[in-house]
Amino acid sequence: MIRLNRLLKKNSIAIITCYDATFSNLLEKCRCDAVLVGDSLGIVIKGDKSTRAVMNDEMVYHTRAVRSGSNKLPIISDMPLLSIKNKKSALKNARLLIESGADMVKIEGGASVLSLIKYLSENNIRVCAHIGYTPQSMKQPLSKVDPRKSLEIATSLQEHGAEMIVLSMMGAETDALITKNLTIPTIAFRSSNLCTGNVEIIYDLIGVTSKFLEGKKTGQKSQSSPSISAVKNYIESIHKARQ
Repeated sequence: MIRLNRLLKKNSIAIITCYDATFSNLLEKCRCDAVLVGDSLGIVIKGDKSTRAVMNDEMVYHTRAVRSGSNKLPIISDMPLLSIKNKKSALKNARLLIESGADMVKIEGGASVLSLIKYLSENNIRVCAHIGYTPQSMKQPLSKVDPRKSLEIATSLQEHGAEMIVLSMMGAETDALITKNLTIPTIAFRSSNLCTGNVEIIYDLIGVTSKFLEGKKTGQKSQSSPSISAVKNYIESIHKARQ
């Protein structure tokens, strides 16, 4: 686990979520620090409304694809909701992800997953925790975050074996407090730059997700990006060539 050990020692970590070999190869060439294979693929790849129906075999498939694109990058793979019903099934499913190329698995939740994280850690599974907005159990981000309570939860997760923690949409104050008091890396998702690092989804970075393509639904003007422009230009060039 040399890749992962090196990652955990860094004081600045850029993680990008992707789901296939082409993008993981691109991220390796761009010197990304690590890849997250997220259960967000349920929404981004499958078109579902949430991540809750994602199956572990789908995570295995995409983890294997991401590993095919990069031998160098550390890979963190989400454990979907349906894969952690009990400790034994969680261990079995985590091992499948590791065998498919993941260096670490990510588990959403606070107090409810402490014993599970401890169990996996004791069975040589490296675990990244995830608190704040947890899509597997929440429909919307938290309207208010208690920094002190969040620190207590994060500390417990670390004590139970988590070696990294994602702080999702928790705000600058909470990010800073937790990062200051933990010894493991903290990774912010759409929150602040006060953690050890940040994570973002590749499709958002290149501007091809719904906020770029569905502006009319929100009453806003649709945004554009180089990626969208390239597709439009190709289509227009084909039509013009036949006029």
